[in-house]
Amino acid sequence: MVRHSKNNTASGVFTYAERQMVDYGTKSKRLGSDSKRPFDSCYLCLNTARVPMVCPSGHISCKECVIQSILEQKKTIERAKQEYAEFQTQQASEQAEQQKNRDEAEVQRYIEREVGLSKTTTNHSESSDIVASKRPLMIEFSDSSKRRAIESKDKEVVVTKEKPKLPSFWIPSLAPTAKSTVSDPSKLSVQCQASSPAHSLKLKHLVEVQFRTSSKGEKLCPSCDKPLLNSTKVSVLAKCGHAVCQRCVNNFVLTTQAGACVVCQKKVSGKTDVILIESEGTGFTGAGGRMVATRYDSALQA
Repeated sequence: MVRHSKNNTASGVFTYAERQMVDYGTKSKRLGSDSKRPFDSCYLCLNTARVPMVCPSGHISCKECVIQSILEQKKTIERAKQEYAEFQTQQASEQAEQQKNRDEAEVQRYIEREVGLSKTTTNHSESSDIVASKRPLMIEFSDSSKRRAIESKDKEVVVTKEKPKLPSFWIPSLAPTAKSTVSDPSKLSVQCQASSPAHSLKLKHLVEVQFRTSSKGEKLCPSCDKPLLNSTKVSVLAKCGHAVCQRCVNNFVLTTQAGACVVCQKKVSGKTDVILIESEGTGFTGAGGRMVATRYDSALQA
């Protein structure tokens, strides 16, 4: 058998084997159970949550990790605000300087126009000492204005000769004439990065989760004693923080309007006091969660 058919490279499209060998383009891969994070793991450090805290959207994290994340984001926001304030001050000073230069140029044009008119209408009988006394002043003023104009032109030349940070000259933001801009950080806030898109996060909205643990270290439902896994829906009662499976919540907690916790008997107003813990699933379709991971990259590289 001729081996040319197996080594054929004249095709206009990639084969499956060739797509696996290349390192660019869009790739997708199915996620198994090993790629799934346990429901009681922190989404920041990926370890079993120590002093677990849950946000209103059901994302569990360590207390230490989430507080550190909040503090870091607040520091970043404050730094952005300071940079924006400095940028606004710089912009105001530049505008004031430009306005000053325009005013000086307008004054210079006015004086030159008046001097030109006076020269055409000057009587020849004027004494030479008066004319001589006026000329040096105008010459000095014109020299100083010319010197300022030359200095300003030199500054412009220096600014325009600065090289961009990157050699991508076709990007407008990297062009030599592009002006640096700083976005307004007034709309920035602390975000929970566990979901996409991220949602706002406040420390006072976090609830400390209380799991019932067996002697083997398994998480159990305090009502039915069944183990809590990624395949089961787990809910946290916001008033007390006890973790109960969703079936027991529907059967015993939310049966009446005046529901109560099955452990401490604290009142539960309704579904607003029940937080469903987000789980990444088990790798099977019926358990939900993200099944396929996709990486997007450029199809061709220059």
